[in-house]
Amino acid sequence: MGNAEEAQAGFCTNCGTALVGPFCGGCGKPSTSSAKPRPEGWSALTSEFMNGPKQVGMHAVALSFLAHPVRTILRLTDDPTYRSHWSFLTACVGAQLTLVYVILPRVYSALFNAPNAADSSAVITNEIVQYVGMAIMTPIQYYLCRALGSIPRSPMSYIKLCVLSVSYCTLLGIITAFTYFGIVLADAKAGSVLDLGEVWQALTVANMAAILVFVTLTHRRFWGLSWVRATGVTIAIAIMSWVVVYPGLTSLLEKANIGKTLTSLTS
Repeated sequence: MGNAEEAQAGFCTNCGTALVGPFCGGCGKPSTSSAKPRPEGWSALTSEFMNGPKQVGMHAVALSFLAHPVRTILRLTDDPTYRSHWSFLTACVGAQLTLVYVILPRVYSALFNAPNAADSSAVITNEIVQYVGMAIMTPIQYYLCRALGSIPRSPMSYIKLCVLSVSYCTLLGIITAFTYFGIVLADAKAGSVLDLGEVWQALTVANMAAILVFVTLTHRRFWGLSWVRATGVTIAIAIMSWVVVYPGLTSLLEKANIGKTLTSLTS
């Protein structure tokens, strides 16, 4: 009896499948190999930062995201053995912002003998905006989705989903940046025949559309939402994020010169 109760509350340490009964339905191992259940409330966020995550190859995760984004995020979110989502997020955000605000401007300056437009303070500003914005938006999104969804989810599981979602969005941002830079180089070689402002706007709209589709699909399956509710939730999240929270934080930090101040302290 006690063994069965433990099995219902744990996961198989061999394959990560949720255990129901004395044996794992995924690999067949006895339930004595189950892992003790971890706290899944908001208070568990602190212990997750304190405990070292199990390292998983970031390149493999990134490639899996690019190949099968929805399948990958749902698999990793429900996998209790994968706990590298915060380090993956940090790597993705840092790579995207450094690429956009430092590396590509320096490369362009070197290739075309143009003024160096690299701005390391923008990296710090946007990193702060990203993490503070997530701290504001995630609880709002959680309670909104919990009220509308048919599948009960814990705060920690949704935090993991959001962290991985932002990571995937930064991967799309990296692809967009490289695409735009390639177009800029091709246009310069061809004699500046394109309106680069319109090109950037088109790429931005395409990137945002891809994010909206991705969030709709993941939230629909993760929470058990109908198509109408999933679409409505995604639009609501997008408006709050892209129109209110992130622009407001960016404006506030830029007026306070937080990025430049921190850059001067670390340089």
